[in-house]
Amino acid sequence: MALSSNLFVDIGHSAIKWRMANSAVVSQPISDFSLESLPDCAAVWLSYVAHQDCVEAIKQRFSSVVVVTTPARYKTLSIAYPIPSELGVDRFLAMLGAQAHYPSRNLIIVDIGSALTFDVVTESGEHRGGLIMPGLNALRSSFEKFATESDLKGFSGLQNATKSAWLGGTESMLIASIKTQIDDFLDRYTNSKVILTGGGAKDTASALNVDVEVYDNLVLDGIEHYAQTSS
Repeated sequence: MALSSNLFVDIGHSAIKWRMANSAVVSQPISDFSLESLPDCAAVWLSYVAHQDCVEAIKQRFSSVVVVTTPARYKTLSIAYPIPSELGVDRFLAMLGAQAHYPSRNLIIVDIGSALTFDVVTESGEHRGGLIMPGLNALRSSFEKFATESDLKGFSGLQNATKSAWLGGTESMLIASIKTQIDDFLDRYTNSKVILTGGGAKDTASALNVDVEVYDNLVLDGIEHYAQTSS
C-alpha cells in the first residue's frame, strides 16, 4: 500500500478518533482500541490528553509521528495562559479548528464532553481565556444518593419522580451554564460565532435557542489545519 497520506489522531479521555484527509472519521472506545485498526500512512499527526501508552504504541508502529503540544502562539492564535502547556492541547486545537472554519471572527468554542469547556478567541486571534466545568456524567455522579451513569437527556421542566428529577436537574444545570456563557459572549462581541463540539453538542444545540454551529470533530479539524500550516 502506498504511503501517500497523513493520518490525524485525537486521543481523548474515553475514545480515540482518527481520519485521513477527506476521509470519514473512525472512533473507538479506548478500551477497544487496536493499533492494527490504524491505516498505513506517511506520517501521523497526533494530540492526546490521556493514555500515554497509546501514544507510545503509535510511535513504535509509525516512523514519523508528530505529537502536537500547546504553544504560546501559533500563526493566527495567541494563547492567554502564562504557561501555555497548562492549556489542554485539545482546547488549543479546537480553537485552531474553529479559526480555520471562521477566520477573523469573534468565537466562543463550547466543548461538551467529559468536561464542559469554554474558550473565547477574538477576531484578531487573541485567546481571552476560558472555563472548565463538570460534564453531564460528572454532574450526575456528584451526589452519592442520586448518582447514576445514565446519559439520558430531554427531561425539561418539573418532574414527578426522583430519578427523572435528578436527570432533569443535572441537565438543566448544564444547559443553564452554557446559555449563561454564550449570552455573556454575545453581549460583549459582534461579528461573532458560537461553535459547539464534543459528544453532547448535537443534543444540546436544540435546547439553546441560539444560532450555533456544531462540529463533531473540531480537534481533528485543528490537527489537520496544524499539519497543513506548520511548515
